[in-house]
Amino acid sequence: MKRTLDHDNLMGWRRIDQDLALSLEEGDPVVITISSNGHDASAKILTSFSETVTIPKNFWFTAESLGRRSVVLLLGEDAEEELAEQEWYPKPRSPNGSKKN
Repeated sequence: MKRTLDHDNLMGWRRIDQDLALSLEEGDPVVITISSNGHDASAKILTSFSETVTIPKNFWFTAESLGRRSVVLLLGEDAEEELAEQEWYPKPRSPNGSKKN
């Protein structure tokens, strides 16, 4: 499946129940942010059409164009998808180690 990302359209936080491969099909670079646990997160910028990011099963992720328009290719889209609430994003744990989200 292909998704077009631009100033008005990004892939909000979501997770799916199988591994997902995401690659840049055309357009401007894309930043993919991944969180395994809803607290820690890391980002990868796709700048080349030959690059692929693998998002492991049940990891939270989001994708956003860093330019005017990007088209990404998703392999694994037949899986069940869970969308996060609109304002949700990974939040660091509190200093005492409790999990507040």
